[in-house]
Amino acid sequence: MSKDANVIGRMLAWWRNRRGLSQYDFVTKLHLLGCINMTRDILANIENMRCVANCKQIEFFAEALDIREQDLFPKRRHFVGKAADVNLRIFTRRRGQRPPAKK
Repeated sequence: MSKDANVIGRMLAWWRNRRGLSQYDFVTKLHLLGCINMTRDILANIENMRCVANCKQIEFFAEALDIREQDLFPKRRHFVGKAADVNLRIFTRRRGQRPPAKK
């Protein structure tokens, strides 16, 4: 069974700060947009990556910040080597073989 992960927490805090909103102001804005069960404590837990946000919350976050939902997700994913410009080791069954050097 896979474990849920929070990948938007830090970006959410960054966008909120960029818009000049406190956590209380942001929660108020979310409540004015629609019926979302959000408190400052829940928002703080999402931003500090202690709990995950569901799809509906992500939609409300993007609407309240006037951004696309995709903007809440990190651009450079640390778990994909090519996206983070990490030289991935090529795994083979043959011992002693090294991957070709980058030019």
